[in-house]
Amino acid sequence: MAASVETAPGALGRENLSDDGLTWVDVEVGTQTIKVLNWDEVKQGILTLSGQRLWPAAKLLALLMHFNPDILEGAKNVLELGAGLGVVGIAAAKMAANVKVMITDGEDEVVDLCREHLNRNFEKDQPQCERLFWGEGLDEFKKQHGTFDLILGSDVVEGKDSLPPFLHTVKELLSSSPTAMCLQTYAERPYLPHDLIERTAEACGLSYTYIEWENQPWAHHMVQTQDPSRWDRFSPRWAKLRIIAWMKPLSS
Repeated sequence: MAASVETAPGALGRENLSDDGLTWVDVEVGTQTIKVLNWDEVKQGILTLSGQRLWPAAKLLALLMHFNPDILEGAKNVLELGAGLGVVGIAAAKMAANVKVMITDGEDEVVDLCREHLNRNFEKDQPQCERLFWGEGLDEFKKQHGTFDLILGSDVVEGKDSLPPFLHTVKELLSSSPTAMCLQTYAERPYLPHDLIERTAEACGLSYTYIEWENQPWAHHMVQTQDPSRWDRFSPRWAKLRIIAWMKPLSS
C-alpha cells in the first residue's frame, strides 16, 4: 500500500485540489486504488483537524486486512469508528464486496469529506457514512444499523479521556458472535500507556490481545522513514505502531 499524488493532467494544479486546498492522492491497497483528499503539512502548514489527513496506522490496518483475508471472510457487517478520510472502511468494502460496511466519524466536516471519497471510489453499492459521536445515541444507532461483527479503528484515541468512550462504543456495537472483534491500530504515545489500556479494558468489560506484525512477511510494506513529505511514514524511533484485537468475553 502506498500513496502518490495523481499524475493526471493538471495534477499539480487546481484540478488536483479541493476548495479548501486538500490534495487528491492515490492510496494503493493490494490491487485496489483508493482516491482521497489529504492534508499536506509540507505545503499547507500545521493540521487543525486530524480527520483531514492520512495516518500510518490506517496503512497498517489496511495491510493487515489485505494480507489476512480471513478477517473479513468471517464478518457480515463492518463498522469503522473515527474514520477520518475513510481509507480503512473503503479498503474493507473493496476487499469484501458482499460485506455491509458502515463508516463513521464524530466531526460533521470529516463525514462530508468521507462521503466525497465514497462518491469518488464507488459507482454503486457504496458503504454508508454517518456521524457517530462515541458514547452518544448508541441505542438509536443500534436500532437503525444493528451490531457489527468487525469494528475498525486506526489512530482514533487522541488522549487518555477518549479511550473509555471509544471502548464503551465498541462494546455496545460489537455483535454477540464468538468471532466478533475490534481491530485497533495506533502509534504508541505517552498518554496511552499499557497500564491505562489494561485498566480501561477491565472497566469496560472487554478482553484484548496484541497482534505482533513487525516480523510478518508483509511488514516491509510499511515505509520506514521520517520524511515529513510521506503521509505513510513510519519509524520505530518516531513511534512504535501497535495492533490490538478487542473482544467481548465469551460469557457476555
